[in-house]
Amino acid sequence: MKKVIVLLGFVLIGLLFVSSTGIPLQAAIPASERAALIAFYNATKGDNWFDNEGWKTPPLHSDGFAMPGTENNWYGIWVSENHVNEIRLSSNHLLGRIPPRLGNLGNLQELSLQFNWLSGGIPPELGNLGNLLWLNLGVNQLSGSIPPELGNLGNLQWLNLGPNQLSGGIPPELGNLGNLESLSLSSNRLSGNIPTSLTNLTNLSYLAILKNCLYTDDPDLNAWLNSFHPGWERSQCEGEKNPPFGSFDTPIDGSTVSSSIPVTGWALDDYGIDSVKIYREQGDTLVYIGEGVFVEGARPDVAAANPVYPNNTKAGWGYMMLTNFLPNNGNGTFVIHAVVTDVVGKATTLGTKTIHCDNANAVKPFGTINTPSQGGSASGSNFINWGWVLTPQPNHIPTDGSTINVYVDGVSLGNPNYNIYKSDIATLFPGFANSNGAAGYFNLDTTVYENGVHTIQWTARDSNGNTDGIGSRYFSIRNTGNPGLNKQSNQEKPGPQTLIPNFSKITHMPVDYPVTVRVKKGFEEDTEPRFVHSDAQGISRIKIKEIERIQIYLTDEYDDNSTVPLLNSSSFSGYLLVNQRLKPLPVGSILDAHRGIFYWQPGPGFIGEYRFVFIEKVQNQDVSRKDIMLKIVPRFE
Repeated sequence: MKKVIVLLGFVLIGLLFVSSTGIPLQAAIPASERAALIAFYNATKGDNWFDNEGWKTPPLHSDGFAMPGTENNWYGIWVSENHVNEIRLSSNHLLGRIPPRLGNLGNLQELSLQFNWLSGGIPPELGNLGNLLWLNLGVNQLSGSIPPELGNLGNLQWLNLGPNQLSGGIPPELGNLGNLESLSLSSNRLSGNIPTSLTNLTNLSYLAILKNCLYTDDPDLNAWLNSFHPGWERSQCEGEKNPPFGSFDTPIDGSTVSSSIPVTGWALDDYGIDSVKIYREQGDTLVYIGEGVFVEGARPDVAAANPVYPNNTKAGWGYMMLTNFLPNNGNGTFVIHAVVTDVVGKATTLGTKTIHCDNANAVKPFGTINTPSQGGSASGSNFINWGWVLTPQPNHIPTDGSTINVYVDGVSLGNPNYNIYKSDIATLFPGFANSNGAAGYFNLDTTVYENGVHTIQWTARDSNGNTDGIGSRYFSIRNTGNPGLNKQSNQEKPGPQTLIPNFSKITHMPVDYPVTVRVKKGFEEDTEPRFVHSDAQGISRIKIKEIERIQIYLTDEYDDNSTVPLLNSSSFSGYLLVNQRLKPLPVGSILDAHRGIFYWQPGPGFIGEYRFVFIEKVQNQDVSRKDIMLKIVPRFE
C-alpha cells in the first residue's frame, strides 16, 4: 500500500508541472525577472514581433501573459535553474527601446538582439548583468553614447555594438573587460581619442572599430590596433563617398500576385553592402517587412559588368515574401520599397514596386518555413525543419502530411510530420480546413551535405490537386568534421569543386550536337520529362520561372527511383560558364554525376540567363560536352 501511495505522489507532482494546455511548467522565475521580460516585450512592441509564440498562450495570468512557470516556452527565452539565462531575439522585428529593467536579470548569460529596429540609448543598467557572457546589439538604430557601466561586465566574452548610430568616445572602462575575446564597434559615429586601456584586453582575438571617426597619437596603441586590422585609420572620418547603387528587379511593377513571391534585385558599393531591407508603404510611413539575403553567384551578369567592386559576385539579393501576411490577409494594392545601406551607413532606395495582391481568389496551398530562418543556419543529424501549410476552402491538406514534400537543393527528401496546432497561424487564418493543425516538422540530417549555402523548400498538394511551393529560402549548413557524399541519394553536393578546368582547355571538346536533353519542371514527380533539342550552336535553351525547380536528364538512361549508375560507365561534371571562365555549379543545385541528372532549386535572387557546361566522361576520359542555357524569368508578369 505504501508503494501505491508513493507512486501516486510522484504522479501528482508530475501533474503540478504541466499546465492545463499541456505545456510543461517549471518552477516560476522570480517576480522581478518576469516583470523585466514583460517590460521588454511591451517596450519593443512584442505583439508585432515576427514570432512571439508562448508569451500570451492561454490561460493568461492577471498580468496578461502566459502563466508563471511557462517562461521557458516563450519564444527567444531560455530558463535555467529557475532564472532567465538567455534572451535570443535576433531578426525578430523588435521596435522601440531597450528597457532599463533588463538590468534586473542578474543570471543572464546571453543577450542577442541583433538585426532589429531598436532605437534610443543603451541602458546603463545593463552593466548590472555580472554573469553576462555574450552581448550582441549590432545592426539596430541605437544612438547616444556607449555606457561606461558596460565595463563592469567582468565575465563578458563577446561584445558587438555595430553597426548602429552610437556617438561620443569609446569609454576607457571597456579596458576592464579582461575576459573579452571579441569587440565590434564598427560603423557607428564614434569619435575622439581611442583609450589606451583597450590594450589591457589580453584575451582579445577580434577587434573591429572601422567606419567611425577615431584616432590615436600613441604609437604603441596604433601598433596594437594595426595588429588586428592593418591600415585601420584609413577607414576613419571618410567624409563624402558614393552611395550604394543597384536595381530592384522583381516582382514586376503592376503585377497581380498571390501567396509567396520572390522580391529580388542586386546592389553594390565601393566599400561594401550592409543590408537590403524591404518595406511597404502605409500612409506616410514605411513598415518593415524583411531583409534580402545576398547569394554568391546569383547575378553573374552584374559581376561581369562591375568587375572592380567588392563582393561583385555576391551582388544578387532575394527575399521570399508571403503576401498573406500583408494587411487584409494580403488583398489589395501595396507599394513595396527596397532600401540598400552600405557599411558606413549611406542608404539608397533601389526602387518601388506596386503589386496587386489577390489572395481572396487564390486556390493553391500557401504557407512558409519557420526553421531554418531566411539566411539562417542548421547543423547536426537531427535538425528540426519547421513550417506550416494551409489551402483555401473548400479544399484541405491530408493530415498525415503525405502530400507535403521537403526539398533540399531541388531533391525530394520525404514528408514532414503534419497536423500540429500553431496558435498564431490558427488565430491569423481561422476558417481553413487545417487551421488547427497547420504546422509540421521534418527531421533533416544536415551531415550528409557539404558545409555552405543550400536551398530548402516545401511543396504541398491539396485535396483538389492544387500544388505550390512553400517557403523557398537559403540557409547555411555548418557542421564540424568532413562530411562525405550524400549517403541518402548518391549525389555530388554543391560547393567548391576541385580541379575546375580552364575553359580554353575544353573548347576543343566536341559539343554533343544535335543533342536532346529531357527536362522536368516544378514538383510533379510523376510527370514524364519533356524533350529539349539543341539549336544550331549546339545549345539547349530552357526557360523557367523564378524559384521553379528543374531536373535535367543529361542521358537517355533515366529512372528517378533508381540509384544504379549509368550502364556505359559514364559520369558527368558540371560548371557555370561566366565570362569564358568555368565556375562551380550554383547554390541550390546538385549534380548526380553517376546517373546524369542535374537538380536545381533556384532561390530568390536568381534571375536572368545562366550558361551551363556539362562534360561527359567514359572511364575517366573526357568524351563530349553538353551546353545548356537556362533563362529564369519573373514568376508573376
